[in-house]
Amino acid sequence: MEVIVKRTGLLNTALLLVGVFWLIPVQAALGVVWGKVSMQGSIVDTACAIDTGSYEQSIDMGILPIGLLRQVGHGPVQPFSITLIGCQLTPHDGDNWQTFSVTFDGPANGEWFSVSGAAKGVALSLQDASGQTVRPGLATVKQEIKPGNYVLNYGLRLVSDETPLRPGEYQTAIRFKLDYY
Repeated sequence: MEVIVKRTGLLNTALLLVGVFWLIPVQAALGVVWGKVSMQGSIVDTACAIDTGSYEQSIDMGILPIGLLRQVGHGPVQPFSITLIGCQLTPHDGDNWQTFSVTFDGPANGEWFSVSGAAKGVALSLQDASGQTVRPGLATVKQEIKPGNYVLNYGLRLVSDETPLRPGEYQTAIRFKLDYY
């Protein structure tokens, strides 16, 4: 049995279109890379919003010789900041906000934040912009709210907690919250 296909103008056009449409996905696959962007957010009734770059930060404390901790008792200050944006005094409901404070919370070792890991005999001291120690779980001194944006500057310092020192890596997580008054 033989099947004979007679080429007509319509058949040629159909074959050409099938060939062209078959090549489009191949060309698209060769020249286009697809991605996905997911978004999330929230609307809050607070005096200020926290800039997205300030929500989760990783601070590299660097490499510190154990001899320096033995001699001086602490390492250098590693600065970080929290940026507040869109501050305003009028809440959705209630009285106007006047002041705010920041509370840092995490594993405590007296007035310092404790660390975990192979390193022993050390803790982290948190300081505000004026060099005052910020203690775990205690609110900072109230600050006046002014409309606009703020940058709150802090510093972390590795300190000897006066127990035997042992070299190694360490880490901790410190959370913060803002309270408005």
